[in-house]
Amino acid sequence: MIDDNQSTNQDDEIGRILLLDLENCPDQIHQLQTNLEQFSQVVICYARTGAKIPLDWLIPLSATVSSNKLKIFKMASGGKNAADFGICFFAGVLMQQLHEETHFVILSNDTDLEHVVNLLKSQGRSAERIGTQRNEKKTTEPTLEAKALLTLIKIYCMHLITYRKNRPKRKDTLLNSIKNKFKDAPNAVPEVFKLLRKQGAITVSDSKVIYNDKKIKELADQ
Repeated sequence: MIDDNQSTNQDDEIGRILLLDLENCPDQIHQLQTNLEQFSQVVICYARTGAKIPLDWLIPLSATVSSNKLKIFKMASGGKNAADFGICFFAGVLMQQLHEETHFVILSNDTDLEHVVNLLKSQGRSAERIGTQRNEKKTTEPTLEAKALLTLIKIYCMHLITYRKNRPKRKDTLLNSIKNKFKDAPNAVPEVFKLLRKQGAITVSDSKVIYNDKKIKELADQ
C-alpha cells in the first residue's frame, strides 16, 4: 500500500466520496477498481491490514493517486480503532474542502461510525454508512413514497438512454428536463436530481453535468 499524508486539494465538483475502513473490511481491496469508477474520490484508512493488490493494478492506481482520486493513509499507530479515527478525521477535512452537496459513503462494519454519519448530516451534508457483514442490521422496507421515487429514477434513466446524444449539459437544463418529464410531480424534481447524484448516475462540476452510462443503465434496469 502507499502512504500519503498530503491533504486533499479543494474541489468544486459535486461528487461522491468513499471513506473505506480497510482494517474492518479488508476484502474490499478487491473492489477498489470498481469503487474508483463509481466514486469521484476514494479515501482508504488502515493500520495493520495485510490486504494486497495485484501487481497489474500498480500502474493504473499510481495515476489515480497522482490525480488525488485515490488517497491511502496508514495510521501512525496500530491501535484497535486507529482506522476509525482516520475516517473521522478525513470526513471532517473533506466536508470543509468539498462542495456542500457532496455525498459521503463510509464503508465499514463498525456501527460506531454511524456517529460520523450523523455528524455530517447535522451539518447539512448527505452521508451514509454501508456494511459488508451478512448479519448487518437490515434496513426497513422502502416507503411507498421512496418506491415511487425509485420508479421515477428508473423512468428518467431510460429517458437518458433513449436520448443519449441529446442530454442536458448543465445543471439548470437537467433540472428543467426532469421537470418537463414529470410535469405531474413537480415536487419530485429536486429529489430525482439528488438521487441521481447520490446513486452516482451523474456528477456536477462547475454547473456542468457528467454522466455515468454504466450506472444509468443499472438504474434503468432495476
